[in-house]
Amino acid sequence: MFTVVAVTACSPPGSALPPAESDLGDPDRGRTLIAEYGCGSCHVVPGVQNAVGLVGPPLTSFGRRSYIAGELQNNADNLQRWIRDPQDVEPGTAMPDLGVTAIDARDIAAYLLTLG
Repeated sequence: MFTVVAVTACSPPGSALPPAESDLGDPDRGRTLIAEYGCGSCHVVPGVQNAVGLVGPPLTSFGRRSYIAGELQNNADNLQRWIRDPQDVEPGTAMPDLGVTAIDARDIAAYLLTLG
């Protein structure tokens, strides 16, 4: 019990995300971010208003896909990597680098992985 109190006392208030969000992301926030980053101008994204783009692949049933961009196994870590730096994963891809932060990528990935 003392260790828990000591660790808690050493952390500044509000410095850590709640456990449910820190590990898995916040899919509701992710859905909002997809609209804010403009992902729907290239992709169809279920549940995101005006996400009806036809440039990139539709993200319908994304959570059931085996691979991301035909390169990476579809899991949260790889999806976050792809969202943050698609050119590093597949140089020359049409997917642009949108400057997505790590936390935003986590939440966007959390939403996309619910689609299935």
